[in-house]
Amino acid sequence: MTAKTQLVALLGGASLLALCMAPATAQTASTAAAEAYADRLEMMGNYLTGDKHNHTTCTDGTTSIRTLVDRSTLVYDLDWFAQAGHGGSGNRDCRFDDIQTGNYVSSNGALVTDLARSNPRRLWVDTIGRDALKGDEAGRGTGGNNMWRWQSLIEYAYPDVANAGRVSDKTTWLGLETNTPGHEHTSMGILGKQFSTVGNAYAMGQFEYLWDRGDNDTSGGDEYDFENPANRGVAKTPNVAGNHDKAVASVAWLRKNYANDSYYVVAHIERQGGYVTTANNGTNIEHLRDYHNAGLLNAANPLGYTVAFGMESQPGHQFDTDRGGYGIDTPTIGYGTYGGSGAYTAAETTVAGQDFDGTPLTVARLTEIAAELDAAIGGPATYAGFQTNRVIPRYILGKPGIKTVWDAMLGEGRRFFYFASSDWHNRGAFGPFEPHSTNDAWPGEYAKIYAYARGTEGGYNLKAAREVVRGMQVGNTYTVMGDLITELDFVMCQGTTCATMGETLRVNPTGADVVLYTRMRDPEGANHSPYTFNNPSLLQIGREVPLNRPVLDNVDIIRGDVTGIIDPSDPAYKSNVSNASTEIFETIDRADFTQDGEYLVTSVTIPAASFTTNMYFRMRGTNMPKATPNETTVEGHPLLDFYANNIPCPFAYTDPNPSTPLSEFNPASCPQYLPINPRLPGSPQIVDFDVEGWADLWFYANPIFVTVTPAGRRA
Repeated sequence: MTAKTQLVALLGGASLLALCMAPATAQTASTAAAEAYADRLEMMGNYLTGDKHNHTTCTDGTTSIRTLVDRSTLVYDLDWFAQAGHGGSGNRDCRFDDIQTGNYVSSNGALVTDLARSNPRRLWVDTIGRDALKGDEAGRGTGGNNMWRWQSLIEYAYPDVANAGRVSDKTTWLGLETNTPGHEHTSMGILGKQFSTVGNAYAMGQFEYLWDRGDNDTSGGDEYDFENPANRGVAKTPNVAGNHDKAVASVAWLRKNYANDSYYVVAHIERQGGYVTTANNGTNIEHLRDYHNAGLLNAANPLGYTVAFGMESQPGHQFDTDRGGYGIDTPTIGYGTYGGSGAYTAAETTVAGQDFDGTPLTVARLTEIAAELDAAIGGPATYAGFQTNRVIPRYILGKPGIKTVWDAMLGEGRRFFYFASSDWHNRGAFGPFEPHSTNDAWPGEYAKIYAYARGTEGGYNLKAAREVVRGMQVGNTYTVMGDLITELDFVMCQGTTCATMGETLRVNPTGADVVLYTRMRDPEGANHSPYTFNNPSLLQIGREVPLNRPVLDNVDIIRGDVTGIIDPSDPAYKSNVSNASTEIFETIDRADFTQDGEYLVTSVTIPAASFTTNMYFRMRGTNMPKATPNETTVEGHPLLDFYANNIPCPFAYTDPNPSTPLSEFNPASCPQYLPINPRLPGSPQIVDFDVEGWADLWFYANPIFVTVTPAGRRA
């Protein structure tokens, strides 16, 4: 292994000799127990793949509900699928696609629109008539022609989602990307009675009416009577900018009424910067702590499970020129994404409005940062608006590292986890069924959540849905980009007592040595990337790896101390945004694994006596070697993704027929719409859009917690 010497300092000073000379019999027994535990998990359930944040023509997407669900579950073969979308109101009938353009790029680089390959927009007033629209007319858009989202959820979205799930026999349900009071967006869902013989999505419609800040309807939902306490209702309060308390109240309402089958996971959390009281934008760490507390299933156990159990720090929009939609010249926390993930999980951040040394940010300092970024990154972007386009308190700075906001939450012992999403809307400059994208990937095409579901292989039924939600709630999940891996077992054992992701291993320091065991599948075949040319990021270091056949290069095991819950009255509740103890415990290079076909296996033995404090262990892996220029630091931390502006895409696009649609593009060539960086020699095209997403792949596994106790039993 490559980081043995780090073990000594990290785990309390055990000698390297003691580490390397753990008794062979104890090591063999614990390793065998770990493998047996992983096998038992596979026998008792399955890691099912899914997505819970995406959009249709009900809100701001381009495809109908049925098109989206079928494409996600049948073409990209997701096991479970929660169809979401914004709250508020909308004017389009989401039983129909709204594909306004079919595009291709001519040989001279011009984007050509082919209207013959589009379809007409269908509006509610044209399909069901204005008289069928319910709720207050005021606020329903110009002329009252919009439908309130609660109506479309209950009467139109739910039937299509349920019918698609029944036909495909996939675990599908209706969710919502709610407009969070005081903040931006949250992915949430309530299974409620969606899987009943005569199912309904009443609970989803009621949540949207009561709590979505985009919904200003005061009708009570007409016949649905949403505010009636007999229907689990409460009096609706007005939507006011910066009203964080209403967001917290919505989590408490979920916990009170739907504790066993609801979830509340903050979406693309870093995108809108730090929180300000006069807007509905950013999210700070204290708000995450508030949500977690409000959703606790047992308020007396702050380390227990909660309905507010995580954040989508790997956003959708991975093929946008601003990866994830995180712009560098806005107050985006950390300036952008790092290896496709936001700074709250993939980098280190400051308190809003402060520099890393704790001093207040100034316009002069932000101007200096903008100049540094411009000099380091270059390319077509400019940062002239960086220091002036938002109020300074919203800025939260970022730098590569692992002492993250996520680690601050885990360092309290909170069950708070990492998730991804597709955030599907459209293909950007292209039609939804074309291979290129300058915006989104379809659900299942690129990002997948693997959630452990006990006793089920999926299917359209309540048990499968509840087990998927429970798998996410307890943290037995991992997230993968671009099928970098397709199976993962991550287990720790002391003797025959074991734990996996989201679980707690109770370690007796006088007992057997502890084994950390990993087994993963790195598939040999192609992923869904349309490109067959060699990965430009890896060509920088002389490696020729086709873009559609990625190879796992290394895995980092990351650990940190658990020191206990911070009380809301403590100033650290707002200021503690990192965990000083977080370290890379072990790096496992490709050569360090034992390879069995497509499976990679390894184990690390840790002396029991070295466990002197409670802690957690989490994992990340990538196809990027450490110190890859413009991609990773020497420690292996992902760099700000805008550094891809420095990576040439050297394969020239050639199109012998300028009228050839993009559906017949050349997969061996860099797409012609990639931008040019005039600062690089020869002004080449650079890695951007979908090429950047497919080039730089990561997976993240949620943590295993360790509690030091003589009991030595698993929680």
